[in-house]
This record gives sequence, C-alpha cells and structure tokens, in this order.
Amino acid sequence: MTEQVRQTQPALLGRAVGPEEYGQLDTFPADPVQTLVELTGDELTALCPAVAAMQPDLYRWTVRYRPNRVCIESKSLKLYLLTFRDERIFAEHLCARIARDLAAVVDAEVTVRLTQSRRGGIETTTEAVAGPATAINPRGALPSGG
Repeated sequence: MTEQVRQTQPALLGRAVGPEEYGQLDTFPADPVQTLVELTGDELTALCPAVAAMQPDLYRWTVRYRPNRVCIESKSLKLYLLTFRDERIFAEHLCARIARDLAAVVDAEVTVRLTQSRRGGIETTTEAVAGPATAINPRGALPSGG
C-alpha cells in the first residue's frame, strides 16, 4: 500500500480535503473495551475490466474488524474508497485489495464484503479476510451476520 497512514489525530477529519489526499487512511486510538467495528456503505464504484467502455460497477460494502490498537477514521475510509472509481478491477480482486490495505493499517484481521449491483440478472457478493488471525477466531473470518 503506497498511501500515507497516520495513527495519531486524524488529519482529514473536520477540514476540506484536496483530491491529492484521497487514499490516505487515518486512524485514531481504539478504546480498550471496543470489541468489534462494522462500517457499511453503498458509495463504492469501480470500472468493469471486461468492457472497453466506461461502465461502472456499483457496490454495497461492509468492513468488519476487531480493533487492536487503532480504529479507521470513517471520512478517510470514504475518500480511500473513492480512489477506485476510475480503476478497472473485478469485484473479487477489489474486495481482497481493500481487505489487505485495511488490515495493514489496523494491524488486525479485517473482513470485507462487497455486493455488486445486479447486472444481467446476476448479483455478485464476494468476501475477503486479511490480516493476522485473532486468538478469538483463529480460523479467519469474523461472523458474517447476514
């Protein structure tokens, strides 16, 4: 991951952000009693790699992780996800890439689930788990929960 990572006071929070700062993932200290963080949204697009035209794929997404020392700041996550809007990438590869990037930032296991909007009558859902396995769940993924 080439994006800059900050693990103190979130740099993007509470101020206007220029496009050159998109992709920076900010964090803040986790509370020791925090056991699970789940973030969801539907503002994620990427370009279909199988079509020559500019055909966007639209996604609903969920990110789940058990904080170790830090939590991901949500505004920086939104701006990070915006960086994919002009990238040609399959849903399965996008899901794995996001999981790896976020796991590297929080130094914890992260589960990412993407549901691609229906195209040709088919809705695609993909899930990826990245990062160190936890003692709570050494086999990998956090519970999907529907």
